[in-house]
Amino acid sequence: MPRVTNPVSARRARSAFRIGGWLRRLARDQRGNTFLIVAAAIIPMLAVVGGGVDISRGYLSRTRLQQACDAGVLATRKKIGGTVITNQVIPTDANAVGTRFFNLNFQDGAYGTSGRTFAMTLSPDYTINGTASVSVPTSVMKLFAVDALPVTVQCSAQFHYANTDIMMVLDVTGSMNETNTGDTSPKISVLRQTVKDFYASIESNKTQGTRIRWGFVPYSTNVNVGYLLKSGWIADSTDLESRTAVNSGWNAKWRYQTETVNVSSLKSGASSNLPKGTSLNMKIGGTAASPSQVAVPFEGCIEERKTYVINDYNNVDLTKARDLDIDAVPDSSKPDTQWHIMLRDVSYLRAVNSWGGYWSPSAVESSSDYVNAADYGFAACPAESRKLAEMTASQVATYVDGLVPAGSTYHDIGMIWGGRLISPTGIFASENGDVNGRPSSRHLIFLTDGQTAPSDFSYGTYGIEPLSQRRWNSSSPYNLTQTVEKRFSYACNQVKNKNVTVWVIGFGTTVPTLMKDCAGSGHWFQAANSTQLSNAFAAIAASIGDLRIIK
Repeated sequence: MPRVTNPVSARRARSAFRIGGWLRRLARDQRGNTFLIVAAAIIPMLAVVGGGVDISRGYLSRTRLQQACDAGVLATRKKIGGTVITNQVIPTDANAVGTRFFNLNFQDGAYGTSGRTFAMTLSPDYTINGTASVSVPTSVMKLFAVDALPVTVQCSAQFHYANTDIMMVLDVTGSMNETNTGDTSPKISVLRQTVKDFYASIESNKTQGTRIRWGFVPYSTNVNVGYLLKSGWIADSTDLESRTAVNSGWNAKWRYQTETVNVSSLKSGASSNLPKGTSLNMKIGGTAASPSQVAVPFEGCIEERKTYVINDYNNVDLTKARDLDIDAVPDSSKPDTQWHIMLRDVSYLRAVNSWGGYWSPSAVESSSDYVNAADYGFAACPAESRKLAEMTASQVATYVDGLVPAGSTYHDIGMIWGGRLISPTGIFASENGDVNGRPSSRHLIFLTDGQTAPSDFSYGTYGIEPLSQRRWNSSSPYNLTQTVEKRFSYACNQVKNKNVTVWVIGFGTTVPTLMKDCAGSGHWFQAANSTQLSNAFAAIAASIGDLRIIK
C-alpha cells in the first residue's frame, strides 16, 4: 500500500535541506567575508575620522584663541606702561584697549565657535594675566553625543628690564618754584612725586639678578659734582673774581681783579675724593680801610676746565675745549685738563655798584663795594649730584625731597655732567661698565621747565662770563645764550655717541628745536601739567622695558 506524505512537512524538509547546503557552501567560500568586516568597522572608523576632523577644528580654534589672548594682554600692559597702580585694578582705558585687540584677533563666531569670553587680571608685580575660552561645535562626533569641544587658554604679559642705568638731569632753577596752570603744587613738588613714582614703576618690574642703577644731576647756574671727584683731578689754584685791600696814598680802596688763588689746602690725597666741610681763609671781609679774614667754604660746585671761544661748532678742537670732552680723565701734571674749585663767596661783579657801571675785565680800584654775586642769588650751587648706584625707594625719596630751586638756566652744564656720569668709557669707566657679561641699557632723562636763560651777573661754572671770558666774549659770533645752546647740542651728541638714549621733557614750557633734535623723534615730551608729566615718564618707562609674553 502506497506511503502517504504530509505536503507541508515535505516542503519544510526541502527548505531546510537547501539552507543547510547554502550555509555549508558559504562556510567553504570566503569571498563574502570582506563585506561583513567592513560593515562591522564602519562605526569605529566614523568615530576616528570624524573625531580627527573635529579635533583639528578645535586645535585651530585654540591656536587662534591663544594668539588673541596674547595680543590682548600685550596691548593692555603696553597701555599701562610705567604707570603705578595702587589698587591692583586694571585701568578702564587699558582694559578696553586689550579687549579690543582680543576681539580683532578672534572675532565672535570665528570657526563656528560660540560662547567667546575674555577676562584679565593684574598681579602685584604688574603682570597682566588673561583667560579666554570658546565652545567649538562638532560635526561627526555629534553621532556619539559630543556636541561641542570646550577650549580654554591662558596668557600673561610682563615688562622685563635688562641691566639698566638711568641718569636724571633735572632743572632746579628758580622758576621750578612756580605752579603750572591747572596744578595745585609748585613744579618742584610735582617733579619730586613723579620721580618717586617713576622709580617705583621701574623697580616693580625688575627681575631677580637684574641691576638697575640711578644717578642724578640737578642743574641751574652750575652743578654740584665736586665731592664725586678725586683730588688729583682738581687744580691746586683757581682764578677768582676777588678783591684785595690796597692803600692809595691816604685813601684805602679795594682792588677788584682776577686773582689766582691757591686752593690746595682744600684737597686731600690725589686718589681720594675732595673732602667735605673745608674752607679757605681770605682777607676779603670788612672795609678797605680795615679788611678782615673770612672763612670761604667749599660747597661742592666746580669751575670747568680749560676751553676757548668756539666760532665753528662743526669743528671743535677738544684739545682746547677740554670742557666738551666728556670722557677725558684729568692729568695731574697738566692743569688745563683739571677742574677748579668754585668759591661762591668770592664773586665780585666789578661793574655793578650803587650808580651802575660797566664790565671791566681789567682791575678796578674803588672805595665802594661792588656787588657780590652770591649775596644777590647769582651764584647758585644745587644739591649734590649722585653717581650711578642701586638705590632704595627711601633713598630716592630723601634725595629728590632735598632738591631746592635756585639760579638761572644753563642747559649745557647739565648735559655735560649728565654725560660724564653715565658714560661707560669716561672718568667713571671702572664703575659704569657692563656687569657679569650682560650689556647695560643706558638712558639720560633731561627735564627742564624753561628756555636757556644765562645772566651776565651769574657766577657759574665758567666764572663770571663778562669778566672771566673763558668761552664767550664780545668778539664771539654768538651771544651768550647761543653759546650755551651750541655747547648743549655738542654735548648731547657726545652723550649719544656713547650709546646712551637721550630723553627730553619740557615741563610747563615749549620744547625748543635744539632739544627736539637732541632727543630725536619719539624721545621728547611736552608736559603742561602734573598729569602730562606723569604720562611722559610712564611712556619712557614703557619704552625702556622689554614687553614680553611669559605664559
